[in-house]
Amino acid sequence: METHFNIQRRLFDYQFSLTQTPAELEQVHQRFIQTYNTTAHEGLVKEGFAPPIPMQVLADAKGRLYSPDELARKFSRAMFPRTTNRYGCVTLHSYHFYIEEGVPHTQVLLWVYGEQLRAVLDHVVLAEYHCRYDWRSHKVAEIRDGFFYPTRFASPQGSLIPLTPQESLVLYRPQPLRRPARRAFSAPQLMLFALVPTG
Repeated sequence: METHFNIQRRLFDYQFSLTQTPAELEQVHQRFIQTYNTTAHEGLVKEGFAPPIPMQVLADAKGRLYSPDELARKFSRAMFPRTTNRYGCVTLHSYHFYIEEGVPHTQVLLWVYGEQLRAVLDHVVLAEYHCRYDWRSHKVAEIRDGFFYPTRFASPQGSLIPLTPQESLVLYRPQPLRRPARRAFSAPQLMLFALVPTG
């Protein structure tokens, strides 16, 4: 089951990467869903459904429709816009990690979904990391095992030694403890000459 959905996700990501505008993206999404729901599935064949087509099996079952504002609210906690540095790295909650050298000083969207953190630019997944996300504190607790996709954004120069998931380096930079500011104690100013009343 998991392999099936990973294959579908890859096909979906690839089709998304070919789009240039939000309107094209929406059209590709609708076509993909229509094809997926009207194509026979091996799992349904094994279960003995006739016909083994999701749309027929589910019949009148409908999901919930959410407005775009409601969807943005539900997913906004797990999306983080970040700008890459000149080496294609970003920082998220004290973690500093590589995305893509070919997109220096570019804003990318970091999207946490389940135990995956994806870096996306123009609907193209550039890199993927395993992560732990604390939904209470809204912070990433761990990032590791990077995977980098070949994309149209890759540096034309290429890398002398390409990074592999085992070689990707994630740096944890703890926030320095803030010490309370020292208060300056002012000593009373002594007079150079003391005037003494005479007389």
